[in-house]
Amino acid sequence: MSLDQERPNTTKTNADAPILQLYRQNYVKVSGRILDTTEKKLNDYLQFASARMKTEITSGDVLEHALKLLFERDSSFRNWLKQNG
Repeated sequence: MSLDQERPNTTKTNADAPILQLYRQNYVKVSGRILDTTEKKLNDYLQFASARMKTEITSGDVLEHALKLLFERDSSFRNWLKQNG
């Protein structure tokens, strides 16, 4: 997969497709620890998404998407960010 920004085809709905969408941009490296059970699910999801999207999906791709969802859906954080961001 190229590092250029990519937009997925969103015109069709596929119940078997992952909700992950990739937008390649400038990234920074982060590190952290996750539970071994979470790692197992992450690895399973990477296999699933890579096969369905026919491209390599990385743990960084999944982490980026998961954090975006968290930030978008946490209304308390959004309110806090408006006041402090």
